[in-house]
Amino acid sequence: MQDADDKPKGADPREDALGEQQGGVDNLFLLPVDRTAYDPDADSSARGRTVEESATAGREEQAFRAARDRQRAADDRTRAATDRRRASEERARSASDRVLAAQDRAQAALDREASETDELTHVRRRGPGMKQLQHEIDRARRNSEELVVTFIDVDDLKAVNDSEGHLAGDSLLVAVADSLRRCLRSYDLIMRYGGDEFMCALPDADTDDVRRRFADVSSALREGPTKGSITVGFAELGDDDTAEDLIRRADADLLDRRRRAGRSR
Repeated sequence: MQDADDKPKGADPREDALGEQQGGVDNLFLLPVDRTAYDPDADSSARGRTVEESATAGREEQAFRAARDRQRAADDRTRAATDRRRASEERARSASDRVLAAQDRAQAALDREASETDELTHVRRRGPGMKQLQHEIDRARRNSEELVVTFIDVDDLKAVNDSEGHLAGDSLLVAVADSLRRCLRSYDLIMRYGGDEFMCALPDADTDDVRRRFADVSSALREGPTKGSITVGFAELGDDDTAEDLIRRADADLLDRRRRAGRSR
């Protein structure tokens, strides 16, 4: 007699396969299940944490960028302030340099003036005075103007030096120079030509006006403390005159006046 559990030979193999599949399914449902992975509340909480973390990260990024921008702005302000300070310092240095340069030019002009000025009488020395005379000649010809040159001799200077001393003679020379400055115009040339001789050049002036001015010079000397006197010769600029020609003619006129007055030089 055949056992009911025994499968007959020739049984359908599909039944065996189906049985094995059913046994596998039963075994599948018997495996432990992780319900957390499928818990909707847990999944929502995880998503919430992710969103919150993302928001926190975004806020931190914004805060970082804001702090970075503030730092950059502070750095820019610092650089701008530094640049302004440097520019101000540079302007101050430039202004100081300009002041120093102006002072140097002024001092140079004073030094030049001092080197061109007679130490005793404070009028032009002969060398610089001759250059200025040539300049006056050139300008008179360029502008078709008159120019009168005078040659002046201080009367009796040697006698004053011999009788009263050289300090008295120096005082007489200073008095003559002062009288010339008072009676002539500020732009007229006054030069100490020699020991007791002066030369003046008066641009854009006629001889009559020049004679009147030197009459005033003689009056100022007579009325001054030195009671000095001068003899003056005059020469007008001619077409072909050089500076030496003018001085020579003015000196010749002086000698002629002195001879007429019966004085020796």
